[in-house]
Amino acid sequence: MNRIVLIISFIVCIFIQTSTAFAQNSNHPRKKVGIVLSGGGAKGVAHIGALKVIREAGIPIDYIAGTSMGSIVGGLSAIGYNPYQLDSMVKAQDWSFILSDKIKWSEQSMEERKESETYVLSVPLSKKLRRKAAGGMIQGINLYNLFQELTMGYHDSIDFKKLPIPFACVSEDIVNGDKHVFHDGVLPFAMRASMAIPGVFTPMRQDSMVFVDGGMIDNYPVDVCKAMGADIIIGIDVQSDLKKADKLNTAMDVLLQIIDLSGQDLYYKNVKASNLHVKVDVKGFSSASFTPAAIDTLIIRGEEATRGKWDELIALKKKIGLSDDFQPNYPTYDLMVRDDQKIYVDNISFTGIKDDDKKWLMRKCKLKENSPFITKGQLENALSILRGTQAYSSVSYKMAPTAEGKYNLDFLLEEKYEKNLNIGIRFDSEEIASLLLNARYNLKTKIPSKVSVTGRLGQRYIARLDYTLEPLQMRKFNFAYQFEYNDINVFDRGSKAYNTSYKHQLGEFSFSDVWFRNFKFQFGLKFEYYKYSNLLYNTPQFDIEIKPEHFFTYFANVHYNSFNKAYFPTRGNDFRAGYSLYTTNFVKYNSHTPFSAVNASWVGAYSPTDRFTILPAIYGRVLIGDYVAYPFLNFIGGNYLGRFVPQQMPFAGINHMEIMQNATAIAAIKLRQRIGGNNYVSLTGNIVLSDHDITGIFQNQCKFGVNLGYGYNSIFGPLEATFGYSNQTKKAAFYVNLGYYF
Repeated sequence: MNRIVLIISFIVCIFIQTSTAFAQNSNHPRKKVGIVLSGGGAKGVAHIGALKVIREAGIPIDYIAGTSMGSIVGGLSAIGYNPYQLDSMVKAQDWSFILSDKIKWSEQSMEERKESETYVLSVPLSKKLRRKAAGGMIQGINLYNLFQELTMGYHDSIDFKKLPIPFACVSEDIVNGDKHVFHDGVLPFAMRASMAIPGVFTPMRQDSMVFVDGGMIDNYPVDVCKAMGADIIIGIDVQSDLKKADKLNTAMDVLLQIIDLSGQDLYYKNVKASNLHVKVDVKGFSSASFTPAAIDTLIIRGEEATRGKWDELIALKKKIGLSDDFQPNYPTYDLMVRDDQKIYVDNISFTGIKDDDKKWLMRKCKLKENSPFITKGQLENALSILRGTQAYSSVSYKMAPTAEGKYNLDFLLEEKYEKNLNIGIRFDSEEIASLLLNARYNLKTKIPSKVSVTGRLGQRYIARLDYTLEPLQMRKFNFAYQFEYNDINVFDRGSKAYNTSYKHQLGEFSFSDVWFRNFKFQFGLKFEYYKYSNLLYNTPQFDIEIKPEHFFTYFANVHYNSFNKAYFPTRGNDFRAGYSLYTTNFVKYNSHTPFSAVNASWVGAYSPTDRFTILPAIYGRVLIGDYVAYPFLNFIGGNYLGRFVPQQMPFAGINHMEIMQNATAIAAIKLRQRIGGNNYVSLTGNIVLSDHDITGIFQNQCKFGVNLGYGYNSIFGPLEATFGYSNQTKKAAFYVNLGYYF
């Protein structure tokens, strides 16, 4: 009998232990866990480190609620990104680009590249776009495109409760001041609306609502997570402490302090409602600390702060109803990991364009209408091509799942604004200050066309009018008129030979086409008229009489550019070549045979390491003919092509215009080292050979020049300072520049 009782007792114990283990490892009886991620701008990347430790502890995640940057990390986690994927993702981004409205350099047309490296500011003049951009310096196009790319498969309007992990994020509707909690909708839209910092990012609009950053009203949304059904709250807080009076010195300081103050009462209430409140040390960092070093440090600090709560995490695990060794099955996100991964589609559409253009875009993007699928590589290539065309100011896409497990792929395009104003500003030690203004108006003609007016103010001033016809993308017919006034000092072997001031008028007709985005050719005819007001000679050999003169010039140019960025490139090549034939009556030059000019240049960029770049360069120009007109003589000096006149070739060690003979060639090499994020030091050396005839160019003694330089890649353009010397002038040369070249 006793033996039977013992056997029954043993069976009962086994049953109880098995039932307890089953209960601990089943989803039904345990308490539900909610993760709350606060706002904080760049400081929010610390959430990634915190999530690593939470996973390591084996804490299940049943709900996620976030605000601002917390909504980004939270939204991506909710669809299955793990913390290690997020870590790699945030470190791989070019945040200076993401947090701007610029188009990637590699996706820009050559005309857009030229504009991006010339103008510091572009202002839309269209009422529609002004309304759209109102309320923020940055429209957030690149940010929204990033969210679109990271959330493929979740672009349709969906219920966020049905995500792999139920999710909600907070925004504020500034129409009535109400808190708006996104429980459904388009996921990337909700994430972008939650982080629309007032005055920085353009608010997001939906129906009659206008959304701004949720940090204005609920920056640590524990209440939202509890309302979703969470029993246990683990909150990660990356907010900075309120600043004292002596620290509120900038407009951004004041704005962020206002945001932090806005929801203080609710914040303290939510902190008390947290079962575990992890406060990350973010001292020394701001909402804009998106540098690689800052991101790395913040992720580590998030991990350290959460690991410091390890014992409390394990205690919570027991409170949830789980064993110490329990490990949940977290969702994964692996859609389109490889370039050859197939996306099966039912339909490909283009929103925001005319129906007639769809076939052209499908053909240009190499998409087949009847194809059952596209690959990730094809999708990225199509996006790159669409963003590279000059017709659209914004390119994004959405993928809506269908009942059959396929997707409807829709490219969302916005035509470029009709009118805009571009502004360029430059300061340098040669010309002090220069201002460049450009206004452009796209005309609604049968053949796409536009009018552009450009003006330059400073020591030299220019007024230019362009009318452009573009029957096909990148293929243009251009008509231009330009008036220019120049006041230039010309030097010979370091001594000022003369000063010249003159008026230059130009009328031009040209045709140009761009192939493979990087290669452009152009040819045409131009009329030029030079009228010299004054020439002051310092040396007898230049005491010549120069009369007003006109020219009819035939020209052809090619330009190839594959640099990865305009200034401070680390890879790629820039090649230019041209030929010009100068006449006074379309056939001859003043009853003589026409003279001509052949020019070519090449600059390469090669980086053996991620911080060190070698830039070799060659420049050359040869004048052919017995009679060469004064305006087209060769000159060297300055740090870029066309510094004072179009034919001027750059030369280290000389900042002014140094006159050269008819055949001139330069070989140069620059060694550049990047220090920190955007600081550069460089050493440049070059030599020049020059002779009246190309056959004797190597018989003359070469001249050399060297430069030691510092550069900083600022938002206003390159800041550069150089100190150099050349035995051509036998003088030291110092030069400082801030701003894009024009």
